[in-house]
Amino acid sequence: MTKNRINTHPILDVPKKDVVSFYWNKSKLVGKKDEMISSALFANNIKIFGHHHKDGSAQGIFCANGQCAKCTVIANSIPVKACMTPVKENMIVKSVKGLPILPDVEQNPEISNIEHITTDVLIIGGGPAGLSASIQLEEHKINTILVDDKDVLGGKLVLQTHKFFGSQKDSYAGMRGMDIGRMLAQKVEDYTYINVWKNSTALYVFNDKKVGILKDGVYKIVTPKVILNAAGAREKFLRFKGNSLSGVYGAGAFQTLVNRDLVKPTEKLFIIGGGNVGIIAGYHALQAGINVVGLAEALPQCGGYKVHEDKLKRLGVPIYTSHSIVSANGKESVS
Repeated sequence: MTKNRINTHPILDVPKKDVVSFYWNKSKLVGKKDEMISSALFANNIKIFGHHHKDGSAQGIFCANGQCAKCTVIANSIPVKACMTPVKENMIVKSVKGLPILPDVEQNPEISNIEHITTDVLIIGGGPAGLSASIQLEEHKINTILVDDKDVLGGKLVLQTHKFFGSQKDSYAGMRGMDIGRMLAQKVEDYTYINVWKNSTALYVFNDKKVGILKDGVYKIVTPKVILNAAGAREKFLRFKGNSLSGVYGAGAFQTLVNRDLVKPTEKLFIIGGGNVGIIAGYHALQAGINVVGLAEALPQCGGYKVHEDKLKRLGVPIYTSHSIVSANGKESVS
């Protein structure tokens, strides 16, 4: 494959996957079967996916979680989010210049009956909050549908290679986040009263309390007595000059590429924010063989756990407290 693949890792297994061929703007590339288009492009050192329709600024990825549209590409003539769409054999992927348009439809789509389903509780989001709620609902024998837009439950736990702190009872201290996510997911998927819908997106909550859900590409209507929104957090988009340049990523996007897809988005990294997220992302970068050249924290001291901060210091990462970012510089990418 390419030099941007992570082939060895101190914590994560590197599975062997089938290779697929696809096209990027008429160039033939290779990716791994069922990985997201964005990760396949990054593995091929392609980090600019198009240009904005207003100012022509380069677009790439920011969240890698389907929350924004910065990674939009045209895949087999359809505009899609590259971070949420698996690459397929012989898929034709094109960059987006300006606003994408839908292809012409030659015939009217067939009208099919939409399945209507009732349940006591609908949980939107299969991360730690949604999984924990499912465990409680199972104990009380409450019929529940749990929907998540990914093919694996666990949310951000899937991306965490470090061991957790606290108590074993409350936060599974001593276990790695990815193992906690796997354990909770397996428990919930084996339950009697919890119906797990993966690869499912809650599209709309109607005023009559019905919820439209796209499950594995099929539209369904769910009528719950209670809706529990456990959809997780959004990446915080800091306001500074150059914040939209290719090479400026949210921490979640970085961890998704490195820890889930085993792709290096860069060889050199500077981190803004000294909370647990920033500090731990720095350690994840070092595990992946990425040079962390520094971390800036606006406050006089980092807000993350000292044990995580000390790891970075011992490994020679400069930490600049009472510092904040002014600008990211470059024409289309951070230089």
